[in-house]
Amino acid sequence: MSLLQVNQLRKKYGNLLILQDISFDINEGDIVGLVGPNGAGKSTLLRSILAIEEVESGSVKVKNISNQNSDFYKFVSFIPSDNYLYMQLTGYDHLAFVANIYQLGKSAIEEVIDQIGISTYVDEPVKSYSYGMRQHLLIALSILTKPSIILMDEPFNGLDPTSTIELKELIRKLHAQRISFIISTHNLDILEDLTKTIWFIRDGMLFKDDIKLEMKHPYQIEVKVTDGTILENLLTDCQLPHQISENRVITDHNYDVGKYLEWLLMNKVQIQSVNPIKPNLEERYKHFYEVLKK
Repeated sequence: MSLLQVNQLRKKYGNLLILQDISFDINEGDIVGLVGPNGAGKSTLLRSILAIEEVESGSVKVKNISNQNSDFYKFVSFIPSDNYLYMQLTGYDHLAFVANIYQLGKSAIEEVIDQIGISTYVDEPVKSYSYGMRQHLLIALSILTKPSIILMDEPFNGLDPTSTIELKELIRKLHAQRISFIISTHNLDILEDLTKTIWFIRDGMLFKDDIKLEMKHPYQIEVKVTDGTILENLLTDCQLPHQISENRVITDHNYDVGKYLEWLLMNKVQIQSVNPIKPNLEERYKHFYEVLKK
């Protein structure tokens, strides 16, 4: 059985339909990237899952527990894009407050401090923290109850490269402990490095990565040649569009790679390897929205 079940979520602001009957399942250990432009419904979807936003219809369950049941929040944590930390309090103050709500002991706090690695500054006021340090504290708060899934809304916004790397490593560490994630972000490179499961949201509609919006892609054919100019001269008469980079022939995505291989073999060129040049996430993102416009 799936960990998180979202069924037919429908949300309106006045007459404007924000979420259009969205349904999906999240399994244990999943990392799902949620991508979409501002106003697409990313934050609304996350907040609706948590029942922070009221919906017109639909249901949400984690481990078969409804989000209308307070036990739901033992298994689901949320890191919003807005900073809700109190600047005058220490990190430890925040952890103690949440631990008290859930009737957790001091040992739970100490475990999280050690797990996230914030011991060197947890006793300092939050106003002295860098943005990356605050994000680490938010994650520490989110895992106090040992949740099964964490929803993260734009967690990488404002982070410098070092803090970004640290946060990614922390997500991987928690994922290794079978914690699932839904991560909403505009940073496509970060998502691509964390997960292959990318869902797009636009105009309140969710498009899962597995709908297979096909993109033709070029191939890189590595050949054995002693002089790159020989290869270039050889391909001068070839009627197929191409590029040459040292001992590699880059095909055109609109043409069958077999035609290139046939030409090279016919001209007695030794082929070392053939590899597709798959589009990165940013290219897929652009392609996805181009498809939607048609």
